[in-house]
Amino acid sequence: MKILVVNGDCIQVNSSANLCHLAYIRGLVDAGHELTLLSADGKVYQKDPNMCIPESVRCYSYYGMSLYERLSLKRRKMRPAETAKATPAEGKANKRKSFLYRFKKWILSLYGVHGIYAPFVRRAGHFHSNVDYDLLLSISTPVTSHLLAHNLLESGRVKAARWIQIWEDPWYSDAYGFNGKDAIFQEEKRLLGFGQRICYVSPITLDNQKKLYPENKEKMFWEPLPAYYAPGSAQGKINGIHFGYFGNYELPARDLRPFYEAANASGVPVTICGDSNVHLESNDLVQVHPRVQLEALRGFEAQTTVLVFLCNRKGGQIPGKIYQYAATDKTVLFILDGTEEEKMILRAFFEPYHRFVFCENNVEDIAAAIERIQRGELGEVVNRPLTDFDPVKIVNRILEEGMK
Repeated sequence: MKILVVNGDCIQVNSSANLCHLAYIRGLVDAGHELTLLSADGKVYQKDPNMCIPESVRCYSYYGMSLYERLSLKRRKMRPAETAKATPAEGKANKRKSFLYRFKKWILSLYGVHGIYAPFVRRAGHFHSNVDYDLLLSISTPVTSHLLAHNLLESGRVKAARWIQIWEDPWYSDAYGFNGKDAIFQEEKRLLGFGQRICYVSPITLDNQKKLYPENKEKMFWEPLPAYYAPGSAQGKINGIHFGYFGNYELPARDLRPFYEAANASGVPVTICGDSNVHLESNDLVQVHPRVQLEALRGFEAQTTVLVFLCNRKGGQIPGKIYQYAATDKTVLFILDGTEEEKMILRAFFEPYHRFVFCENNVEDIAAAIERIQRGELGEVVNRPLTDFDPVKIVNRILEEGMK
């Protein structure tokens, strides 16, 4: 098939969302489809050389950086000199008082419900193609991917026999706190109304969205996220047991503090990499790092024997790392979080694979799971690569359901 993929991010910037986007793209290419990609170009953002788009993909990009983001980058360049002379509390107070901070907030208020992505939608709306596509596939995040797809179809600048929306995250009920804004609810409802089929990546999210937007429930289905890179590419052999958590852990979305405390109490070596609004101290056993480039991340993963997966606290989304971890031969510690109903659904889906060591997100249960892993008492869990989440398999199932 001839497929146009629309995404409003600069896909070669290292992020978990972009790793998912690339997995979809690679899956479609490997499945034999002719692919065109319309996406953003951040220009000044640091692109990761390991975030490679397949050569066969025909790429079109439009400058996606807003004035707000440029001001944010300017602020970051100014910050080291300021914070060297001020305590964290003083630095925060100065930031709030600064003209640049107030100006940024004012600029952000002008963009409307789509925020900093609105300028990209306007610029990319000039894209035009004479190709009769069999499928238009819009992938969020960001949500503006779906808005851009609608605008291009509505204006006649793009022709496609079918349009599938893939929502890696919902919007109004997002785990990062967007919920509660009526303007977002109404815009999400409008965007869902445009799509012919709507794919979510979690059974919990699917159920929640059907309840929130019942007028669109017949269009909705779900398929897991595809694995990011090939099975075995994150495998490494070292002596002893070494735990690794690689991902963001910002509150209110994810709470890594129970694992951090349990690891310290258990005396196991741990590497943590990811951005957060929670400060965790490094020590002799637990090394805490910010987000790193993909090449460095793979180095950390290669020195890890136990991969730690942490569920979101709300919203029902399943972080995509679980599918990547399932494709390795490493032990995977699966830390459950969310409501009791959500945790039950997650266990019901993942437990039959006999691939994950489960525990609740509290210090006592995590410490007990760590002890079981140290003793090698994994029960029916077998550390073998799963191929169920191979990108080709996932995209084929999406196309089979979405083209109905």
